[in-house]
Parts: sequence; C-alpha cells; structure tokens
Amino acid sequence: MRKYSSSSMIAIIALASISAESFADNNLALDEIVVTAQKTSESLQHVPVSVIALGQDALGNLKFRNTQEIASQAPNVQMLGSNGDAQLVLGMRGVTQSDYSPNGTGAVALYVDEIYMGATPLASGVQLFDVERIEMLLGPQGTLYGKNTTGGAVNIITKTPQMDGTSGYLELGLGNFEYRNIAGAIDTELGENWGARLAFTRTKNDGFVDNLLPNSKNPSQINEGALRFTLAYDGENLEAILRLHRSRSRGRHSSILMVEADGGVDNGGVGLGHTGYGRGELDFHDTESNRVEEKEFDLVGANLTVNYDVGAYTVTSITSFDKGDYFVPEDADGSPYNLLEDDFKAVTKQFSQDLRLASNFDGKFNFIGGLYYSQDTTDGETTYRWLSDYGDDTQPLANNCLDTYFLGCYYANSYTQKRDTVAAYFNSTYALSDSLTLTAGIRYTKDNIEMLDYTSFLGEANNSFATTSDGPSLGSLGLDGRNDKISDSNVSFKLGLDWFINDDIMVYGSYSTGYRGSAFNGFAFAPEEFTSVQPEKLKASEIGFKATLQDGRTRLNGAAFYYTYKNQQFLIFDGGLQYLLNAGASEIYGLELQLTTRVTDKLTVNAGVGVLSARYTELTYAGVNLAGNRLPSAPEVNMNLSVDYDFWQSGSAWAQLHYDASYVSTQYFEPFNDDRLNQPGYAIHNVRLNVSLDDEKHSFGIYVKNLFDKEYASYSVDLTADWNGLFFFRGTPRTMGIDYKLRF
Repeated sequence: MRKYSSSSMIAIIALASISAESFADNNLALDEIVVTAQKTSESLQHVPVSVIALGQDALGNLKFRNTQEIASQAPNVQMLGSNGDAQLVLGMRGVTQSDYSPNGTGAVALYVDEIYMGATPLASGVQLFDVERIEMLLGPQGTLYGKNTTGGAVNIITKTPQMDGTSGYLELGLGNFEYRNIAGAIDTELGENWGARLAFTRTKNDGFVDNLLPNSKNPSQINEGALRFTLAYDGENLEAILRLHRSRSRGRHSSILMVEADGGVDNGGVGLGHTGYGRGELDFHDTESNRVEEKEFDLVGANLTVNYDVGAYTVTSITSFDKGDYFVPEDADGSPYNLLEDDFKAVTKQFSQDLRLASNFDGKFNFIGGLYYSQDTTDGETTYRWLSDYGDDTQPLANNCLDTYFLGCYYANSYTQKRDTVAAYFNSTYALSDSLTLTAGIRYTKDNIEMLDYTSFLGEANNSFATTSDGPSLGSLGLDGRNDKISDSNVSFKLGLDWFINDDIMVYGSYSTGYRGSAFNGFAFAPEEFTSVQPEKLKASEIGFKATLQDGRTRLNGAAFYYTYKNQQFLIFDGGLQYLLNAGASEIYGLELQLTTRVTDKLTVNAGVGVLSARYTELTYAGVNLAGNRLPSAPEVNMNLSVDYDFWQSGSAWAQLHYDASYVSTQYFEPFNDDRLNQPGYAIHNVRLNVSLDDEKHSFGIYVKNLFDKEYASYSVDLTADWNGLFFFRGTPRTMGIDYKLRF
C-alpha cells in the first residue's frame, strides 16, 4: 500500500498563511458565513463555540454523499465505519461511539433541520441532498439543543422555499463503477405568504469491490434514493415549515476484508484454522464472498417547525415523527465458506417535541429556554451463523449444532427497547460591557430505558444463508423474555466569557459538562452478555479565538481544549462473546486551527489542522491494565485543505479548478491498540474542474476522488480466537465522474 507524508500538507497550510500576508487588496473580503449554532442567526465569527460550517459551494465541490464524508474537511472530527457504509458514526475530539448495536445512539448528535436522528435505523437512512449548509459544533451540547451529547453535534440544514416565483435545478452524473445519479428540486411561490419545494435524489453504482467468485455479485454497491417536500408559510408574526421526507436504500452490502491472522494459511487459514483458505494474491479491493445481499434502509417522517413572534419574544415549536427500518446482511468472513454470516435487523419509531422561548431584548440580557421530549421504540433482532462450513478446503464436514453448541449453529436474539427523554434547558447571555459577554446555561435531563422480552435462542445454520431465514429453534441460550429498565437523571451546565478585543478579533473561554445516558447491550445472547452500562460524563474546558484579518480577506479561528472523560461506553468482542462496558476514565486534550483566506481575486484557500491526545487513564480488562492506550478512532493529527482557483472568466462564463485533501495519522479502532489492526496514517486527495455558462444556468464538472487510489480501512476487529482472522472494512477506492447541472 502507498504511504503519504503529512509534510506536504503542512507546507501548503504554511504557504497559504504566508500568502495571506503577502497580498493587499481591500476589495477581496470573504463572504460572511451565517450559522444557527446558538439557535439564532449570527455571524460565524461572533459565535463563541468551535464551529465548522460548510455551505452550498463547498458541498458541491466536495461531492459528499453521506455523513461519513464530512469528517474529511473538519479538524478533530473523526469517522468510524463500524458497519461499513451501513452505519456511519462520527466522533469529535476523540469522543465517539464504538457500540454499533441497532438500539444504540451516538456520542455525537446528528440533527436534520433541528430533528435529532439518534437511533441507528434513523441515522443510517439520512441522505445528503438539497442541503443549504452543514454545521459541526465541537464539544458537549445540551443547553441549546434538544438532546444532550458528550462529543458534539452535526446540524444538516436543508433548503426551504424561496418565496420568489418558480425556480429549480436538475443535476445528472455519470462515473466509474457504473455510477449514475440524478437529483433536482423545484421551488414555487404559491401565494403571497406561501411557498413549496420538492427535492429528490437517485444514485446507483455496481459496487467498487470485485467479487472473483464465479456467478457472484459485487458488494459495496450504491442503490438509493430520497424525496423531500417542504411547505412554508411566512406571515407578519408567524413562520411555519412543514417537511415530509422519505428515503430508501437497497445497495448490496459489505466491503469486508478478512485477513488470515497469525501464521496465515500455514496456520490453516480463516475459520478456526481448518479451511486452508487465504486471500493469496487477491488485490485489496477483490473478494471471493459467497454471500452478497442487499441491505434495506427505509426512512420516512414528517416534521413541523413554527416560529411565532410576540413582541420581544419568539415562541418556537418543533414537532416530528420518524420511522426507520434497518436490515444489514453481512458476510463477515469475506470468503467462499459459510464461516460467519450475520443479519442485523431493527425498526425504530421516534416522536419528539421541542418547545422553546427566546428573548429579543434591547438591553444587556437575553435568553433561550425550552422543554424537550422524545420517545423512541426499537424492535431489534440479530442473527449470527457460525461455522456451517468447517472443512479442509476440499470437503466440508457435517455438523450438528446440538453436539457442539458451536459448530454449524445460528444464534439469534430479539427484543423491544423503549426509551424516553424529558429535559428542560436554559441558556442566557449578559453583556458585562460593550466588549465582554457572559454566557450561562443549565439543563436537566431525565432518561428512561425499558428493555422488554429480550430472548435468545439457537438452531442449525445449514441452508439458511441464501434465504436469510433460519430453521426452527433448537433451544434457548438462557435469555427467555428478560425484562429490565434503567432510569438516569443529570444536570449539566455551561459557563463562558467572550471578549471582543476589537470588531475583528474575539477571544472566548468556557467550561461545560456533557452527558450521554445509559445503554443496554443489543448484542447479548448468553446471560452474561445481558448487561447495561452507566452514563458517560465529560467535563470540558476550552479557550479559543476568532479573528477576521486583512479587511475581511482572512479568517483565522483556533481553539484549545482539555477533557476529563468518565465511563466511556464501548463494545468489545472476546472469545465469541460481545460485552458492552464502561471505561473507567480518560484524558483528552488538543487544539484545532482553521484558516480561510482569499489570496487573490482568483485564489481562495481553506485549511485546518487538529492535534489530539486521547488516552485511557483507568481501564482494566481481563486482568490487563490498558491505561495509557489511545481511545478508538482518535488519531493524533488530522489535517484538511481545499483550494479554489478561478482561472478563467469571460462575460457570464467562468472556469474553476478545485483541489481538496485530508490527512489522518495512525489510529486504532479498539482499546487494546493492537498494531495488526491499526490504520497507518494516510492522505486522500480529490480534484475537480468546474465550468459555468450563462450566469450559472449551465454548470459542468469533472472530478476524481481518492486521486492516488489510496487503500485504507475504516474499522477493524480481532477475530483471531474463533475465526483465525483480522476483520476490516475497506475505504472507498478512486472514483471519477462527470456531472451537469441546469438551473432554471
């Protein structure tokens, strides 16, 4: 595999900074970025929080398809592909989710139009299309947001009706791996105060992993589509937005790479060392998988946002209902044998209501206060099929599950989990002087989780792989209609000061606490696995600055932080069992720096760097002291860079070259820090050529992503004990394509 040094990216970031000082032109001010990170529209440079914002132009050039990819252009934001493209998990500053069970929720909250999409069947169905901007807030959230989280929040804000005649766009795309895409929107004014917008997307490819097994299909396929209808009313004192959305995915799943562990084929190959199978001369993106089936994601929902102005106050109500169906069939051994095949199924229904009151006083004091309620129900099922083929590479051996309780068995569980959250929050600002402002916020949260009818059983795995349905149960695994419940309560808060040294430079400091509620293990089969974990708690100190320099041509923002992290929840696989556990304590500290500068009237540079130290201070497992090990998905350095060069313009036509890159240093995906499973540092480079005609009525693009075809893993697990294998999810190889956009 190729290796890339980060020195080139450091040099470019340094050059960009120097260049920003080398040119002087007062007419090159950057466009102001307006965000709603604090539940009100304000300039990014006035928000005393570490925020990364990506607008329409950036999103168009970056060609993001899902939430996993946004980490590439954000310092100290990590992605964890714990179930490949089927489950996309984000982390911030080393705080992430390593439990990939369908009933779990993330340490980083995902919001779409202020609606929390926490449960896996909901978050996995989110598609990025017709998006106005994406905001990433680093650090604990809660005094302003519906759901309290330890790591941070990602806000996806979709486009709303423009209330200005009729307009829209149609976009077409083609690429390698038989990629094709069509997307568009139509926006129309329905009357004096009414507007509507209909947006859609449809994307397919034939899979980027080549299955060399005869008469087999390629995995890692995209086959998805989504639709959103938005109706808006904008009156004198009342604004209301109704959104109806639906998304569907049926792509063939699995980008799994199983590498034979210690001793390789000489040790018997994968599968308890008795198949003799190894990958041999297969390329990184080749496989010989005997089970390639479609994942099934369906997400449907409706939400209503109402803002009502009453004098110096605004009352806001956000009501939503969402339903997500999630099915992931997985060939976890990635081989021609039936060694380890999994099915993950879940259906989540969620209702939420956020009601808040915001002041708009002329004086020194203002506030936002609110009440939040959410309730979700998840019906989950998981099936593991073990070693139905336990052969010698020529003739599989017959197995009877009840003879061994291991060879040729399937293990299944089912449960219903009900979870409700009630919270009250209050956030206030007080101007101590014209340049100094105090922020104080508090939140009370009450969480209840009830696990109902948790049952596990086993049966014969033979002949069940192709149909994804198993034979009759042969007996219980010890969990028979188990019921349990957890109740948590928490008070979290934030205190902060921001000081405007002048109109262009602000410094700020804050101390806040974060909380993530308890959880049940959704992967329990044996009684000893049926466990719950305590809430995560985080204490965060942060100082930062935001500077607008060179008469608005350059923005330079930075932050340094220190966290103490208690009871981090993580899932561990050991000897055929999976345990959901709490780490005792961790210490996290680091910094991030973001630069945007318009070097000339044709050249704009964005650059960022994150430096992170995230290590356990208290963690013991199976008698082994793991204190000092790195947290999962917490690279010590990550960097991002994008460059836009408008190299030609004539009348209403122009052409632009875009380049972006990201670098991630060595990272682990499990707490043992096994070097066999780590992902060495790597860089991804992307390029794009844009041509626009007739005042952007017609736009053309040619792009290449992962230009140097870097091979990397997004997740790994040690399966040596039972399958003599090391399990990885592959990252996406080089993709290229063309697209055309018509605006009307």
